[in-house]
Amino acid sequence: MRALLLPFLLTAVIGTTACGDDDDPVTPTGGLTLTLGQQTAVVLPGGTAVVPIALARTGGFSGSVTLTAENVPTGMTAAFEPTGLTSTETSSNLTLTATSTATTGGTITVRASGSGITPRTQALTVSIATSGITLLSGSTTASTAQGAAVTVPIVLTRIGSFAGDVALVAEGLPTGVSAAFSPATLTGTSRVTTLTLTPSETAAAGTAKVTIRGTGTGVGASTQTVALTITQSTAAGFGFSSAPAALVVQAGQSVTSTVTITRTNSFAGDVALSATGAPAGVTVTLTPASAATGTTTATVNVATTAATVPGTYQITLQGAATGATNVSRTLTVVVTAAGTTP
Repeated sequence: MRALLLPFLLTAVIGTTACGDDDDPVTPTGGLTLTLGQQTAVVLPGGTAVVPIALARTGGFSGSVTLTAENVPTGMTAAFEPTGLTSTETSSNLTLTATSTATTGGTITVRASGSGITPRTQALTVSIATSGITLLSGSTTASTAQGAAVTVPIVLTRIGSFAGDVALVAEGLPTGVSAAFSPATLTGTSRVTTLTLTPSETAAAGTAKVTIRGTGTGVGASTQTVALTITQSTAAGFGFSSAPAALVVQAGQSVTSTVTITRTNSFAGDVALSATGAPAGVTVTLTPASAATGTTTATVNVATTAATVPGTYQITLQGAATGATNVSRTLTVVVTAAGTTP
């Protein structure tokens, strides 16, 4: 009996130790993962920087999550929107605001915690600069089937006196995945671009981190990380992409984008399209609202009013069909003040 018990006790001790390590790759039962859209942020004195945050619940955990920021540098504040994520929410934005006299940055610890689970943390390096660039990705995650493209909206903010061109590249692409920016260089006052990621039909299924890097002469680079998930295309279904996936519009004006639907395998049914998350003063219309068999494109019209508050908004485009998994994509809309250059 003792000889039988000893291996069991050793196994129990080893398993308990592994689960107690916050950095251990083994996912404990009931938990979450925390991903920052970028690992660095540059803030102008008196200005702000926005860092997107993504959460994924694992192991059956379905509770609410609270976000906090620790070690915020002097002269800077950090605010989450939302701070508390309900059981159905998976994303938030961290807004960093620096005072006009802020001079030093530091490393902020972003913490996600929930009842009955181990908290997760990520480090964000923040610096104060008189000029620079920051990239904002409309989503920190992207998913698509083998052979179907997915689009990621990107917004550029020039800080301070910098007014130069910014070149964009995608790094860490999995084998069999191509990346294309439209446009690949943001010149002059250009602020938005669309990254299209296209896995081949033989690209390996799984999740990989793709780094989006923006560089300009005389300023530090800015990066965003997107977790790309590729699924096997053996099941019938569909995907769609937006061109462009990021739009700029003056308050009181309208702008359009085109959605392209890709049906895979034997699926040939109708796809119902809808939009959620539009802020007050913004109306999103899809034509046609239901893409019938054989229809591969739809037009997205984003209309604003003169009273629409300027800002960057993330709108979710959704596709639903009988016999296929629902698909959602992010459309980023930057609203500028009336009379300004888009």
